Amino acid sequence: MNFVTLFLRLKNVHLLKDVGMIPYMLMRDYGFKCTMVSMKNEPEYPYLENEVKGLSLRFLPENSISPVISGMKYVWDNAVDIDVLNVYHLNLSSFLFLLIYRFRKKKTGRGYLKLDMDLKGYKRLFMINPVGFIKRRTMELADVISVETTILSMKLRERYGDKVIYIPNGFYSKGHEPEKDFQKEDIILTVGNLGTYPKATDVLLNAFAGAAAGNDWKLVLVGPVEKSFKPFINEFLSRHGDLRDRIIFTGEITDKDRLTEYYRRAKIFVLPSRSESFGIVLLEAASNGDFLVTTTGVPAGRDIYNDGKFGFIVPPDNIPMLSSSFVRLMNSKADWGSRAAEIADYAWHDFRWEPVVAKLHEVLVR
Repeated sequence: MNFVTLFLRLKNVHLLKDVGMIPYMLMRDYGFKCTMVSMKNEPEYPYLENEVKGLSLRFLPENSISPVISGMKYVWDNAVDIDVLNVYHLNLSSFLFLLIYRFRKKKTGRGYLKLDMDLKGYKRLFMINPVGFIKRRTMELADVISVETTILSMKLRERYGDKVIYIPNGFYSKGHEPEKDFQKEDIILTVGNLGTYPKATDVLLNAFAGAAAGNDWKLVLVGPVEKSFKPFINEFLSRHGDLRDRIIFTGEITDKDRLTEYYRRAKIFVLPSRSESFGIVLLEAASNGDFLVTTTGVPAGRDIYNDGKFGFIVPPDNIPMLSSSFVRLMNSKADWGSRAAEIADYAWHDFRWEPVVAKLHEVLVR
């Protein structure tokens, strides 16, 4: 089966996310002929050498008006040879690609739309304006639609029926079995673009300050810091000078092994976001045995935290509740090593890319 992912903004990092891992797993485990089609956005794509070795990557020629035109021409020229055209997100480019594919494809060809949708995106789908119309028409043009959370899959199936399927994101692992031996430390970890409004880093810092008395726990924040957020950090640390040595900003970490080491050391992983489409860092944390704390603004949290066994969910922007969750966990008498092994085993069996893509494969070959 000829499976083409058309994703114009492809960068190397996407090859280990859903954009790259879905076609790679379909190629590796099921013998699909998979091609990724994009503009060339980076000088090199080193993950092609090892992590997704064998995956075909085709670069489109530059267009002086818009790269979308290059994508449209590719679909027009190649649709008849594509069994599955995979596009991402509810936007104008997906609409145009699927529209052309609908007219040019062979009878058995199918358009596969992966939404990467959050709760706000669901509401925008039903806006009474041209943008809402394009989004709804894109949904209608697709033959298969996957969404990453159960709550949104249920809502969308009411409107669009069985072509909507629940396919969560997965995590990438080099190993062949879940980790069992964890040596956890008194660390709360977060990973992301720090200081952006959706990530609510201000809420996290204030919640940690409210929970830090009478213990030696540390807060480790991994990721680039928004320039506009740095004055907030300086002001916060001037008010909480006693926490300077316990709040650690590492900067961005691109080395996967180094990042994994932070996940492995932390007892708690927190994603305090006001809004997320999925939050793949939750899976990376769970796969390394971290207890999860997130918000109702992260709909995937309810799918990953196993009915509260492996995580807490609080409302966005609720500093007292987030702080209270930290205190409860800081005072926990649980065996953190055994708990971590149980969390990692759960993530391994339910959210590794292999079982996730197996579900998608069943749909595509029907």
